[in-house]
Amino acid sequence: MRKLLAVVLSLTMIFSMAACGKKDEEKNPAENNTVTSTPAPEAENKDNSVITPEFAAGTAGEKFWNEFLETMKANPETAPIDMANKLVTNPLIQFMGGAAEVEPGFLNGFEGELAGFEKGAMFGPMMGSIAFIGYVFELEDGADVKAFVETLKNQANPRWNICVTADYTQVGAYENTVYFLMYPAEMDNAAPEGGEGAGEATVIYPEVAENTWGETLWEAFETNMNDNPAATPVDAAFMLAIHESIPEEASFGASEILPGFLNGFDNYEVTDFKSGAMFGPMMGSVPFAGYIFELEEGADVENFMTDLSENCNPAWNVCVEADQTVVGAYNNMVFFLMCPNSAN
Repeated sequence: MRKLLAVVLSLTMIFSMAACGKKDEEKNPAENNTVTSTPAPEAENKDNSVITPEFAAGTAGEKFWNEFLETMKANPETAPIDMANKLVTNPLIQFMGGAAEVEPGFLNGFEGELAGFEKGAMFGPMMGSIAFIGYVFELEDGADVKAFVETLKNQANPRWNICVTADYTQVGAYENTVYFLMYPAEMDNAAPEGGEGAGEATVIYPEVAENTWGETLWEAFETNMNDNPAATPVDAAFMLAIHESIPEEASFGASEILPGFLNGFDNYEVTDFKSGAMFGPMMGSVPFAGYIFELEEGADVENFMTDLSENCNPAWNVCVEADQTVVGAYNNMVFFLMCPNSAN
């Protein structure tokens, strides 16, 4: 009996030692895997709640991501549309920006249909010629965030815009909110708010009555040029076409123009401008004609403005007549407008 008991105890000790050895062997590899050449940020190690995208220090990508992350940390319940509205106001977006909610399906910037999110919103400039597009997606609780992040990476198409290509694609996440951004390299060199040398602009102010529509749109143009000195004529025209003073029922648009005969001028070819754009209603019965002209550096801006004023015809529309003509300039960008005194 004693011999049997001794054998049992011996076997018990052997198995115990073997088990302890096995635990030690399992523990060591796990400890080795946590050692990396560059320590992970604290936020990434905490409950794996953060997936940080790749970006270089000091770039626009870093600034957008930091704004997203700081906002989410301060308020994890921030809805995608609220986050999108916040990100789109970043001064790095030097053109009129906007945000809108999106649903699963075909989305700009992706190949094929995109699904797997509960709520979503997109943000970016209102100009289709800029290779910038951003999204914020909210996934259901318990969803595989890493898998969704990989889906975005795999389906992203930097050339979705055809004419231009995004240089950088970033995908990250905070808990179940996923951040996506594609943007051009030139944005990394964008001037800070106001633009470099914005206060040194040469402005020729128009003669315009106070509290009129013409004054409102001129001020919007000047403000936009102060904020975005690099804006092109079509950028400025598009911004004015969607200005808050435009009645909701009106259908305004903007498009590029070439030198030649233009609406609003009698037997006069408007030439001597490098690039130009028009903005106004799609309905011809409204006495409204707006133009933005970009002249060559060193051009005689005042002479160009005088020619516009002398050759325009407020009654070009035959049935109706514009109440005011507004002509001004910001550096080599000339603002021309004929319109009613009031938007209503």
